[in-house]
Formats: sequence, structure tokens, C-alpha cells
Amino acid sequence: MERENLLAALARAVAPSGCETEAARTILKSIAGLFDEAWTDGAGNLIVRLSSGKSRGKERLMLAAHMDEVGFMIKSIDAEGKARIALLGNLDTRVLSGRRIAMTSGVRGVVCAKPIHAQSGEERSKPTPADKLYIELGAKDRAQAETLVQIGDYGTLEPKFTPLAGGFYAGKALGGRSMCALLCELLEKLHGMDKDKLAADEIFFVFSAKREIARAQFAIETAAFTIRPDRAVLFDAAPAADFGDAPETARGASLGAGAVIAPADAGTLYDRALFAQAVSMAKARGIRYQHPASAALPGGEGKTVHKTASGIRTLSVGIPTRNLHSGAEIIQRSDYEAVLSLACALVVAP
Repeated sequence: MERENLLAALARAVAPSGCETEAARTILKSIAGLFDEAWTDGAGNLIVRLSSGKSRGKERLMLAAHMDEVGFMIKSIDAEGKARIALLGNLDTRVLSGRRIAMTSGVRGVVCAKPIHAQSGEERSKPTPADKLYIELGAKDRAQAETLVQIGDYGTLEPKFTPLAGGFYAGKALGGRSMCALLCELLEKLHGMDKDKLAADEIFFVFSAKREIARAQFAIETAAFTIRPDRAVLFDAAPAADFGDAPETARGASLGAGAVIAPADAGTLYDRALFAQAVSMAKARGIRYQHPASAALPGGEGKTVHKTASGIRTLSVGIPTRNLHSGAEIIQRSDYEAVLSLACALVVAP
């Protein structure tokens, strides 16, 4: 599938944490015929295996990107037909009121809260708590609402994808999903290559589940434990607040400055040799790269992967992303291409 079409399809997939089926379906459609084996494990991770066809000691490499997104779950329906929600992941409630939403079933609605003219001064000065928000479905009462949604149903922000001027893209869940698209594109490149050139005997592409709702242990641990790779490279959005008056240590990454190679984060000290290798490869090939402005940014799946089983050497590579979890995340094409070039360098034998 052409890159922009795949980015659009993945951004528009309604697949919040715990309900990643639509994203997985889109991924499998785009890579049909390009792999040796694919399956979904018990935690919901989609795993795709590509083999060199040779055995040089059975070295295994795992490449991973998460396919879920922040969203919500219906937790109750009141007598007036309003659906109350529980958040899935780190959603800022300040961006929710008045937003259109989509349920995985296809039902559409709008997030509502007490109107601003009815709020007290104190209410106006604080974000609206999630338990004060509700979904307007257009139902007149509970009975009618229950023909549209049920308790436990999943939803997320309205599916959107918009190409912008200057090589920018905006879309729902675009930071993480762009890395899923990148792994699909990388798999296509490797499929047409002489398999003797692969840097490992087996390469496992993991499209992980439930990343956004994790606190300590991530669902990718199940995949990592099953695969037991010698090395793992994790691809994800790298937060960017590269504008306005954000302090330097909070700016994270900068759009247009290339792939983000992280030495560490709040949960992980990444493998020193893999980190040095990635930096060396980027320099040698003229690939633009950057490091996060702070090594104390929130940790991702690396903090689980690197200590799975007897330990896995782990590297983090990210794409700078503005407006994380807003429903309109922004990335730049040149950064995507830099991450793709680095990914190619990491999986092809020198």
C-alpha cells in the first residue's frame, strides 16, 4: 500500500487499547504475502516472522511498534440515555469536551460536559474530571441508548488524517501508528532483498497491544518472552513540545531534526552498544538524528522488554510528534524517512 494511504488508513482505524482488531486488520492487509508466518498471541500482539532461510546460530531480532491508541470505555448509561466513560490511557480531558468520537462498532457521538456558562469559577479553572463527561448519542433514554452502545464498548476520538503544507501530516494516533506503517514499509523492502543480507536469521515484527493503558508491565512482554530475541528495537512517538515557551528540558524532540535515538528514559537505560551503533550508522549514512532534550521523559515498552526472560538488549528509536493523545498528532515526512533509513541500516548486515 502506498505510504500516505497506509498512514491515512492506520490513523483512521478505531483501535483503542484492548480492542486493536481494526488496526491489526489494516496492517495484515498491507503486508499480505511478505512474511513467512503471522499470529496473534494471547495478549493481543500481532507478530510477523521473516526468516533468512539459513541458520547462522539462529540470531533473532525483534522490531516493535504499538498499534493501540488512547480512548475510552463505556462504563454506565443513565436514564436520559447519556453514556458515561472511563478513560483508556493518558487522555487530557481538556481536549475532550465537544469532540466527536467513534465507537469500534461504527456508532458516532459527541463528548459533552457542563456548558461553560453554567460552570463556577473554580470549575472553569480546572480540567473537567472524566467522571463529569458523557457521550451524547442522540438517544432519548437508556433503552434507546442501549440499542447503540453497551457497557464495556470501546471508542476513541474521531478518525482523522490530514496532509499539511511543508511535508507535515496530522491525524489521530499518528505518532505510534506511523511507526506501524514504517515497519510495514520496512518489511516490504526486506522481502525483495537477498535474505543473506539480513542482520539476523529471523526478524520478528511485533505490532503490540495495550501499550497506552500500561503502567508497569506492557503486553509486549508476552511477545518478547515468546520470541526471546537477541536484540530488540522499539519504534514509537517521541514527544515534541518544540514551540512556544516550553522550557528546554520539556521540549523533548524537534520536528524536522530527524530520528530520535534515546540513550535512556525514566524506565530504561538502553543498551550502550546498540545506542552507539545506531548513532554511528546514522553519522556514516548521513541520516539526520537527535537525542531527546531530557533522559527523564516517561518510559515506554523498553522498561518491560529489556528485562524480559534473561534480559534483552534493547534500543529505542522514535519519530518526533506534536500534540500527543490529542486526536490531531503531527509528524513530519522527513523525520519518517530518517527513521526508515536508520531502521534499514539496523536490519541489513554491513
